[in-house]
Amino acid sequence: MTRNVYAPPAARVADAPKPSAVLGRIWARFYLSPMGRTGRLFYWLLGFVPLTVVGFGLAILVLRTQEPRYFLIAAVLLFWPQAVILARRLHDINLTGWWVILYWVIPIAFVFLHIPLPQGSGAMGTWLAAIILGFIPGTRGPNKYGNDPRGNPSVPRSQAS
Repeated sequence: MTRNVYAPPAARVADAPKPSAVLGRIWARFYLSPMGRTGRLFYWLLGFVPLTVVGFGLAILVLRTQEPRYFLIAAVLLFWPQAVILARRLHDINLTGWWVILYWVIPIAFVFLHIPLPQGSGAMGTWLAAIILGFIPGTRGPNKYGNDPRGNPSVPRSQAS
């Protein structure tokens, strides 16, 4: 007895996951989980640009209200998603996500060491580092952090160089 390849699938429509549940899992994984890799396209479209827009919007709100507690709330809301996306972008270029710590430690160290820099230069430096990270191409093929987000199969060493 052979299987009919033209027969419809055996799954029922009711068994399919609801679109909102699927989108919720995708959103939670992208913004909350540091595991895996993020390619440049998703880094720009779902990471850098939205978080920058939200950050500028919250900065305007904080400056208009002059309330430090709003600044703290905004920083906490943006800290983890930004760290997660940067870590996964570092994974894509085959670096450990722990390098994200330097992303915040260096500007904070300048403040605590009272190094005379123009106001906002620490924030500008981290912003420029995030932009540069978005232009570095990822590792082709799988690396120790996961499969290639572009879907490229494993590349032999002779062709990779």
